[in-house]
Amino acid sequence: MKTWSGTPYHMLSHMRAHKVDVEVLSPLSTRAKYWLAPIGLLARARKKSVTLDHFPLTLRAYAGQIEAFVRDRGIDVIFSPSTIPITLLDCGKPIVTWTDAVFHSMHDYYGKTFANMPPSAVARGKWQEETALRNCRMALCASRWALEGARSIADSSKLRVLPFGANLPVHHTSDDVARTAAGKRLARKKQCELLFVGVDWERKGGAIAVETARLLNEAGIQTRLRVVGSQAPGDLPSFVEVLGFIDKTSESGKKKLIELFRGADIFILPTRAEAAGVAFAEASAYGLPCVTYATGGATEYVHSGVNGVCIEPGGSAERFADEICGILESPGAYEAYASRAFQEYANRLNWEKSVRQLIQYCSECARN
Repeated sequence: MKTWSGTPYHMLSHMRAHKVDVEVLSPLSTRAKYWLAPIGLLARARKKSVTLDHFPLTLRAYAGQIEAFVRDRGIDVIFSPSTIPITLLDCGKPIVTWTDAVFHSMHDYYGKTFANMPPSAVARGKWQEETALRNCRMALCASRWALEGARSIADSSKLRVLPFGANLPVHHTSDDVARTAAGKRLARKKQCELLFVGVDWERKGGAIAVETARLLNEAGIQTRLRVVGSQAPGDLPSFVEVLGFIDKTSESGKKKLIELFRGADIFILPTRAEAAGVAFAEASAYGLPCVTYATGGATEYVHSGVNGVCIEPGGSAERFADEICGILESPGAYEAYASRAFQEYANRLNWEKSVRQLIQYCSECARN
């Protein structure tokens, strides 16, 4: 559950819930990277970013472990939630991968991780991704944005869009969501609770969220912004409550997050770069309209006018505040957004449906 916010965990648990016989090889040994450690140390000394997983030595070591594991087992399909382990894999089995972005899309888009890469590291990253996509039978992409990035380097016939689900349990119905939304509107006239969930304060747009809350307060809507995951720099206004990191792998942390989603009115995440949108899926599951930027994979998880609003990149806090006012103050708008948000979760943004489709794709690859 602590890996990638629980995403691979949910893939595996739902595959098993569907009675799929899954042999798990995890974690892979990373001993090969010890030989490359001096390269990493030199890069850090030069304030450069180098990914040791992109070196052929590491990739061959990963492939060797998988090949040895598969050799004496009746495996039909190799599935990996990352392209890295399967880059140089050669075991005669069809390979399926399910990722949220290709390296080519992330480079020059996703901030510090990629910004300081020297040309040689960029070339290795692109080579790794291109080689892995050639090697797989099917590549599932968590958004249309991810698919478009992959389309430029891979055969389009092997690409499919399959969104990730919510990494929180959901035990309520659409009627429950409708009653909750109506109750919030009756109890909170001219009040609003915004929820922000994100670890990277700068990339996730924390400053925009704070300014949006300030503008709403100035407009006469008593607003509180609750921040989960980030530690904001400097002093914050009294209407901002910083809750820090909440561990959803613990029962108490999971319960706290669910209470926050249930208690909020609007989910705000002015993210400047986003590969996928698990937090948007979770907000939709609890009937929260989402307000974000139309960037990266965010638009796969927030359909503007359906379960929230996607604002053009670079849009101001004033624009965020105006959109939130429209959701809160237009007659019936909030309840409609809340209902549609849950329907988006129920129809598209849940692991049950996505993993069922994953199993169908894997079966198709095994037959062909």
